[in-house]
Amino acid sequence: MSITPALEAETERLLSQRTRDIRFSPEMILAYRQKEWPQRSKISRAWMIWVALISMAFVPISYLLAPEFLVLTTLISGLLVPALHACAYLVWRKPRSATVEGLSLLLLMISVMMAYGFLAAAAGGTDDERFLTCIMYVNTIAIVVFNVDYVWTLALMACSAATFFGFEIFNPAIDLKEAIGTTVFYAMGIYAATVARKTQSILARKAFLMSLRSEFRSDALKSANHQLEILATHDPLTGLGNRRSATDLIEKLWRDPTISKASIAFIMADIDWFKRLNDTAGHAAGDECIRRVAMTIEDSVRLGEDAVFRYGGEEFLVVLAHASPDLAWTIAERIRCSVQALAIVNPGTDPVDGSDNLVTISLGVAFAQEAAAPETVAKWADDALYDAKRGGRNIVFLSNAHAADDSCHLQPLPHSPGSSATNSIGVVA
Repeated sequence: MSITPALEAETERLLSQRTRDIRFSPEMILAYRQKEWPQRSKISRAWMIWVALISMAFVPISYLLAPEFLVLTTLISGLLVPALHACAYLVWRKPRSATVEGLSLLLLMISVMMAYGFLAAAAGGTDDERFLTCIMYVNTIAIVVFNVDYVWTLALMACSAATFFGFEIFNPAIDLKEAIGTTVFYAMGIYAATVARKTQSILARKAFLMSLRSEFRSDALKSANHQLEILATHDPLTGLGNRRSATDLIEKLWRDPTISKASIAFIMADIDWFKRLNDTAGHAAGDECIRRVAMTIEDSVRLGEDAVFRYGGEEFLVVLAHASPDLAWTIAERIRCSVQALAIVNPGTDPVDGSDNLVTISLGVAFAQEAAAPETVAKWADDALYDAKRGGRNIVFLSNAHAADDSCHLQPLPHSPGSSATNSIGVVA
């Protein structure tokens, strides 16, 4: 069932009214019928099955009561009535319109009442009254059981009373006054069942509204919790995971025995001369630069394998799993080239040696070791990043640091900004 704002507003409005004043709009009626269909169908079909079985079981009983009418009883009670219920059962196997549902039940019950009425007239005497009374009793119960629109309940009540009276006046065992009195007596009983069905329907609709309101509020709570989860784990500017979500992922990787620590790499990346861009072009331009760089980094890593996080300010962390040094270097270099290819102008920098004053990025790569904590590996990657900064920016440094020698530092090889992998890698001695 599709929950719309209009349904939510109508639900609150109807629940603020008295229960007996509840009136559904067409949209609410459709939602109610969709929600109640499985239960309504199950109850109605179960009724049809049991009444058909009881009707067939009546055949051997009628042999004891009126053996001379066994053939007629078998035709009506053993064949015709079960066939009528089977037809109605087929109608109720899938959702229908309110008109089809109500009309099918009305035709079923009136047809059954007419069949047993003719059987009663044929039996005559005390059997006549007994048959009519039993079928009137069955119709009264049917009114309470069948959850159809109130207009069809009234139609079933009126037709049942009229059919009963039609057979009563032709009963030779009673006179007209007795026929009228008996009909009025049973009509009062069936009318009481109709009122009970209406009350039951109103209460069912109110229960539906209350369940609908609970569903609205549950969905709103889930949505709010989801938004809080996003705010707690994602950076609002870029949509990337934040430092907290990075910590959660790294802890998960460290606990996974199927992932070798030596295949986990951290790439620390930082936008070059970002403060100058922010100060010169303004914070709006700075935010836009961060957003574009973040999207570029995310597009440069392996989908479903690597994760990108905004680590703080203009700094990013890329976590690689199942990576080799060559692969880590390739991804880092791809990020560097892709950011440079964005051609974002940094008005706070001066062109050097005829080069454009474009936004670039520096990166430091470090691999985990079995005995190294995540914080240590992050420090190695951070050290590699700042050696890249000191080495001229717009380059990638790869750290070969080990946990046993945490005091080691990077020794950059000769390079030039934007140089190739062969001369822009820093190696720990």
